[in-house]
Amino acid sequence: MPADHRSKSKKTVDKNSNEYRVRRERNNIAVRKSRDKAKQRNVETQQKVLELTTDNERLRKRVEQLTRELETLRGIFRQLPESSLVKAMGSCA
Repeated sequence: MPADHRSKSKKTVDKNSNEYRVRRERNNIAVRKSRDKAKQRNVETQQKVLELTTDNERLRKRVEQLTRELETLRGIFRQLPESSLVKAMGSCA
């Protein structure tokens, strides 16, 4: 006989036997449990997506705010006379 395990024929199981019913019930429970876990993971993933989307939007708004603030400060900085810049830099040292 070849060593290939796939060529083995499966043991025939009487579908009316108690053993078959027990195995089917165990399998049905396992399948239900697996599907419930998958659904729960999906719910958790969707919640995480919403949370990250909210955080992302908040951070985008913060970046916009800081960009506007930076532009305002650059405009103010450009308007300062050069002599006051030298004084300001000298007081920092």
